[in-house]
Amino acid sequence: MGKHDISHKEFYSHPENVKDLIQGFVALDCVDDFDFDTLERENGSYVAKGNTERHDDIIWKLRWRDKWVYIYILIEFQSSVDEAMPVRIMSYLALLYLSLLENKNLEYGKKKKLPIVLPIVLYNGRDYWNVPFDIQSIIDDTDDEKLNRYIPKLSYYFIDEVHPEANEKDSVFKGLINCVIATMMLQRAINKEDFEKLMMMLKEVIKDEKQRKRYETYMTFMLRFFENKFETDEYRKAKNLEEVFKMTYTFIDYEKDKSLEEGKKEGKLSAFYDMIKKGFITIDQAASSIGISNEQLLDDFKKCNLVL
Repeated sequence: MGKHDISHKEFYSHPENVKDLIQGFVALDCVDDFDFDTLERENGSYVAKGNTERHDDIIWKLRWRDKWVYIYILIEFQSSVDEAMPVRIMSYLALLYLSLLENKNLEYGKKKKLPIVLPIVLYNGRDYWNVPFDIQSIIDDTDDEKLNRYIPKLSYYFIDEVHPEANEKDSVFKGLINCVIATMMLQRAINKEDFEKLMMMLKEVIKDEKQRKRYETYMTFMLRFFENKFETDEYRKAKNLEEVFKMTYTFIDYEKDKSLEEGKKEGKLSAFYDMIKKGFITIDQAASSIGISNEQLLDDFKKCNLVL
C-alpha cells in the first residue's frame, strides 16, 4: 500500500471524517436517515477460501431506520483508470459477505438477512474516470430474458477527488466546510496560488479551538501528502498546522526553483545536442564538459526526447 493510500486509510479511520464524506458527497436520499451517532468501525481484514485476502479497506456500519448499513470505502487509489473496477468491487463485497456469514455471533436483523453494503470508490487520478459504475454494463447480454436473469447486478458509488464536475454532489463549491473537503482541495491544487488559498481558509477555520482539534486528522493527512509530493521527510518535524503552512511555502518555492533549474539544464542539453548533430563536438567532449559519463548524457538526451 502506497503512502497516499496509508494517509487516506488513517484519515477515514475517524468517524467524523466518514460522516463528512457521506453527507458532503453521496447524493442518495437515504443519507438523510443515516444515524451517524451509531457509526462503528468494522474489521477491514478478512480471508476467503484459497487465502484471498483483503486488509487495506475501510469498513464502517451504521443504523438506517431499523437496519444496519455497511459503508465500504475502497482506498486502493489508482494512478490510472481501472477498467476492472466493477469486477473488483463485486469480488471484494463477496469476501465481505462471506466473512459476515462466518461470524456466528452477528445479528443480521429480524429476518436474518445479510446487511446492505454501500461501496464507495474514491479516485484521485488526473485522467477522467470512464469506467461504468455497474457491472451489468460490462457483461454481454442476450435477448433471452431467462438467461439475462443470471447476469450479476451490482453498482458502486464513485467520488472523484480531483475533478469536482464529475461528481453527482460536490460540497467544495459551498466553501471550506469540513476536513474531507480540505483534503480534496489539497489534491486539486495545481499551483502555488491554489495552495495559498487553501492555507488562508484553513487558518480561518482553526481559529476555533474545537475545529483545531478536529483538524488534527487533517494535519496528518497533509504531512503524508507533502512528504510524498515533495519527496522529503522534513514534514515529520512539524508539530502543528502553522509549521506545516510555513514548510509548504518553503517547498513550493523550492519546487519552483527546481523547475527553473531543470529548464536551464534542458536548454544546455539542447545546445550540446545541436552541436553534436552538426559535428562541432563529440559525445565524449560534451559529456566531459558537463561532468557526466557518456551513458548519462545519452540518457539525459533520451529523457528530453533528443535522439541522436
